[in-house]
Amino acid sequence: MPYLTVYTNVELKDGHKIAEDASHLTAEILRKPESYVVTNIIYNPNMAFGGSHNNKGALVELKSIGLGNKDKYVAEITDLLADRLGISNTQYIAIALIDAPAAYTACAGSTFG
Repeated sequence: MPYLTVYTNVELKDGHKIAEDASHLTAEILRKPESYVVTNIIYNPNMAFGGSHNNKGALVELKSIGLGNKDKYVAEITDLLADRLGISNTQYIAIALIDAPAAYTACAGSTFG
């Protein structure tokens, strides 16, 4: 069950659309049913990237049971966020990948393992 959270200091105009597009991408690359993907895009103007709040960026956390092709996912989510959020310096898109054990991941009242 992939959980994708994006924290950004870019003011969101179409956050729900970015969340939906990120959900599609996450399901496709990780080869998971999209019905299990959860995405959350959070605007926080109090973030600083490279030591300055003037630098626009995003902190991304992806937790999933199995991460599949990590390099492909990182490249494509970086491209998506750079495009949709208008982040010109992709150095300010930081991604944390967390492989969550099935026994510690749950949905609908029970764990996956």
